[in-house]
Order: sequence, then C-alpha cells, then structure tokens
Amino acid sequence: MLSLSSYKAGRFIYRETHLVDSRVYTIATIDTTGVEIPHPVTDFLQEYRSKTMSLERERQIASLVCQFLNYVREKTISGDSDFSKLIDQGIYGLNFIHGSRFLDYQDEQVNNRGRRVKRSTVDRKEYILTLFYSFFQKRKVISHNLIIPTYRNEKGQLVNASPFTRRRSNSQREPVRKDLRDFGENRQQIIVELLDTACSTKVGKTIALGLAIQVFGGLRRGEVVNLTTSSVMKIGKSLVVHVQDRQDHLFSHKKNTTKEQVKKERVQDLLPSEYLIKLYIDHMAWLNEYTKKIRPPVKDALFINCSGRALTGKSYEQKFKKIVHKYLKVLLDQDRYDDYTYLTSKPFNTHTLRGVFTNICLDDLNMSIRETANARGDSSDTTVAAYLDQLTGRQKMERALGQLAQAVVNVETRKGFIENNKMRDNA
Repeated sequence: MLSLSSYKAGRFIYRETHLVDSRVYTIATIDTTGVEIPHPVTDFLQEYRSKTMSLERERQIASLVCQFLNYVREKTISGDSDFSKLIDQGIYGLNFIHGSRFLDYQDEQVNNRGRRVKRSTVDRKEYILTLFYSFFQKRKVISHNLIIPTYRNEKGQLVNASPFTRRRSNSQREPVRKDLRDFGENRQQIIVELLDTACSTKVGKTIALGLAIQVFGGLRRGEVVNLTTSSVMKIGKSLVVHVQDRQDHLFSHKKNTTKEQVKKERVQDLLPSEYLIKLYIDHMAWLNEYTKKIRPPVKDALFINCSGRALTGKSYEQKFKKIVHKYLKVLLDQDRYDDYTYLTSKPFNTHTLRGVFTNICLDDLNMSIRETANARGDSSDTTVAAYLDQLTGRQKMERALGQLAQAVVNVETRKGFIENNKMRDNA
C-alpha cells in the first residue's frame, strides 16, 4: 500500500505566482521531499493566457489540468487496464479514452447540495480538455495518430470539436442560460427604480453607489469593491473612477480573492448624471459618519461591511440579490408582469448591470462598437459586437412586427375600401 508521502509525491498542484507587473498561475509537481517543482505543462496556460483573460479564468484552467493529470496518475497507480501503457510512456501515451474516462468521472460528481453536477459544467471542462490535447499534439507530445475532429463555426473559422465520448446521454443535457444583459424597453425606468430600492433599505444603501457605478460605467463586481475613496473624482456632473488592483491593500486578510479580481486597470469616465452625483454625495456622507463610530482596519475603502472592512465581492453579490428580490416583489405588487417576466427570464446578477451599460451606449447613445468597447474597458470588440448583433436582431424583429401590424391595418382598410366600392356599384 502506498504511504501518504509516496501518494503525495508526483501529484500536480497549481499556485498563484507574482511576477514583476502581473500575477499568473503555474503548475508544479511535488517530489518525495515535499518540494514543489514547476512542470512544463504550464506552457499550456501560457499559450492561452491573454490580456482579456481574467486571473480567475486562468485559475479554473489550471485547476482542471491538475484534476485531469491527477486522475490519470491515480488510475495508472491503481493498475486500471485502460491506463497501463502510461506506466512506461507517461503523458506521451495519453489517448482519448483517458479524457473520456475523466469526463465520465466528472459527470458522476455531486455538488454541495448533493445534486449531480450540471452537464454544462462538464461541457466547459470538455472544451478545455480538447484544447489541452490539441496543444500537446501540436507540440508532438501526444501522438499525431489521434485525430481531433474539426468544424466551421458561425464565423467560418476552423475550430476543434471534442474527440471524447461520454456516457451521459444528450437527453440529460441542460441548456446553458446566459445571464440577463438588459432591462428591456423600460430600461431607464427600471434603472432608477432599482437604485431607489437599494437606497430605501439598510442593506442596500451601502452599495447603491456601486450599483450606479456599474450601470453608468460598466465596471465589473471585482473592480467596484477595489475602489477607494480617493479613486473617485467628481468632475462637473459626472464621476471619473481610477480602476486599479488594490487587493493587497484592501483584502490582505483574505486567502481567496476570486471575487475581488480586477480584469483591466484603467481610468474610467462614467456617464454624466445628476442622479449619480447625488448617490455619490449621499454615500460619502454616510461613509464619513459611519467610520467615525468604528475603527476600520483600512481607512480608505469606498465600500465597507458592518465591521469596517472592505466589502468583499461575495458580500456585494449577497446584498445585490436581496435588493433584486425586494424590487421584483414591488413589480408584482404593481401588477407589472411584463417587466417581472423579462427580469426573471435569465439569471439576474451584478454582471447584468454591465450589460445594461453596454446597451445604453449602443442603443440610447448610438455609440460605435469601438467606442463602447473603450467605455467598457474591453481590449477587443468581440463582446460588444455580440451585444450589437443581439440588439440589431431585436430591432429588426420589432420593425418586422410593426410592419406586420401595419399590413393588417392596411388589409382591413382595403376591405372597407372594396366593400364601399361594391356598394357603389350595386347602387
């Protein structure tokens, strides 16, 4: 039987590494003395790392690679016949059966609630694993005799299809619900009502300004909770925020800062709004009064919890959910079923507010894709282009329905015209 130390030796782990001007993840193995040794498989992370990839996304990929390699290692050690060749060949002997077995194993896992993991969760792992095989096949590590199928996507690009076979049937496939990206036709009204709802509650008024910054500036959750009192400047009827990674300053007490990530540092202009300015003035007044009563560990956090610590991304989300729950109840009390149905049709989270900002830029302000991408702090136009495609499609549909309605009116008018002519002819 393997001892605990021999079992740990050779296992794959991932670690966050601080470079001169950035943070990245590396993959390593543990030797028999417990020393962590960087592994060449880290090259896979470097290949797909980009300015647009968040640190959390890179962590997820690193975690998946380690899960897979440790699964393969354990099956090889246990003497599983499908993995017997890997005893001599190591990673060079990887075949599609190994990936398929791993995905079947993932499909059988249960979450914290005791429910089987969603098909879509394992689908994402399958996508990364396909990239992993393709990458090492190009590096001539995995055999070129393994054929990874390809297809043309909707943009005409040649991309890899999954080469793996999973036991989980297609009938169990659960559609991935994309997050809510807009507030619909009553966008402006809902924005103000949602923010008013936040201001009216004890739990909501502490983040009302944060929600407004997301709506009027498109900031992400992690970027909001990383703001300090000196990072927001009032210029005329608008605000300018300095988006910066301040995790070491604000969240040094946290081991896991997944929900406090800053994707892109920048100086961000918010859309001019007297309503926004009022929220800012009210928030600063409340913050100044509240911090006089307590001794906050960090004195310049813009958003804080009841003990004075910088508000975490998780707490920000929890407060937001309570605000949304109360607002949806208000809509039902007012018999506004259309708005309620729209807002509950897809997952409604803090990132929805970034989508609302995008649609304001494209739809209300007629900004170009590039202008909107700059306003959002995006490095590429891809995401905004998807918003525009959706917006354009909706506008075309509404225009077509309008034309159809007008056509019906025209037909009815024509019927009356024909009947009148018939009556004249018979007279």
